[in-house]
Amino acid sequence: MKQSGCNGFADDEIYSMAVHYYDEDNVEVGKPVSCGVVVNHHVEISEEEKAQAKANALKRLQDEAYAKMTAKKTVPKKEVTEVQPSLF
Repeated sequence: MKQSGCNGFADDEIYSMAVHYYDEDNVEVGKPVSCGVVVNHHVEISEEEKAQAKANALKRLQDEAYAKMTAKKTVPKKEVTEVQPSLF
């Protein structure tokens, strides 16, 4: 990537480079490079999908709260130590 001098690549180019890396036996990786990665994809979500996601999250929250309320609480048992009477 750094050797190409480009600042942006298409998804297909990145995929083909990854496939090439795993297909070849003698690819030289080199030193680690300090860099940042920026992804500029914007996902469009419709109002119906937003409403469905909100409903799913609310249902999951309600299920978790109900499971927490109905879970049996375990009380630790007290250990009973029997003391054997002494004959002396």
